[in-house]
Amino acid sequence: MLQQLAKKTVLDFLEEIFTLAQRNLDSFYTDLIILTQPPDGAEVISVNDYLQPNRLLSQWQASDIYQKTQDIRITASIWNKVYSWKTLPGVLALMTWAGVGLDAGLDNVSFVLEDGEPKALWFNDLSDTVIYPQRLPIPIPQNYPGKIVNSVEALHETVFTSLFHHNFAPMIDRVHSLTKLSKKTMWGNAVNASERQFAEISKCTNLESIKTDYSVLYEQPYSSVMPGRNPLYNLVRTEKINEPGLPATTTVRLTCCLYAFIPPCDEKCTNCPLFKPQERIAQMKKYMTETD
Repeated sequence: MLQQLAKKTVLDFLEEIFTLAQRNLDSFYTDLIILTQPPDGAEVISVNDYLQPNRLLSQWQASDIYQKTQDIRITASIWNKVYSWKTLPGVLALMTWAGVGLDAGLDNVSFVLEDGEPKALWFNDLSDTVIYPQRLPIPIPQNYPGKIVNSVEALHETVFTSLFHHNFAPMIDRVHSLTKLSKKTMWGNAVNASERQFAEISKCTNLESIKTDYSVLYEQPYSSVMPGRNPLYNLVRTEKINEPGLPATTTVRLTCCLYAFIPPCDEKCTNCPLFKPQERIAQMKKYMTETD
């Protein structure tokens, strides 16, 4: 009985924080996170089941991209980009904005699907969620029964161990073993899905938190991201843009996601490393025109 009461207290407080996040952060981030049981009728699959080898191979081989390319590596890379976009931004945004450390390990998360594709990440059990009170947007309740950490390092350790060591690393190993797709390409996809959000959420987030988290994630060759060398390190570079009406600089990937090789091979991502400078400028202008 006491354990159930403690669980409810933790859930209620996390939902209160999440409601504030929905008001302050772009809905892109909060729409990726589900803390409570999905409604009846929702299509839900554990991420462990989603990553079963036979399921992955069947999904890839049935995809439009594979029909166009007959290349399992290109297909897997684009699939991996979607996985990264649906898994990383929400977890990292809550960590940086609110000091909430969700357990995103494979054994604790499920995808809510829409038309067979990941739409959001459901956290099955919140009991291992940690809170770093110094980042909280509201005071922590007295006698709060959940897990509290007293340093940024401990917050990082909790989030990164589950997210990277117990989710992304085994997922990337699985995809590599099935397709021989470069692991560096997939870690580059992870950086691509998360690196830019720190500039986007800086309007409503403590700048010290932004700088600290960004540095540990992307600028340090050895950090708490993973044991050994940080696989997210040095996978983007800054390129100067000398063109009126455009930003002074832009971020460019060091590895291509292989989108450029999907027939008819006439499109690239704006941050693709295969672009020549003038081609990138033209692409940026086209993108700005389309979004105006």
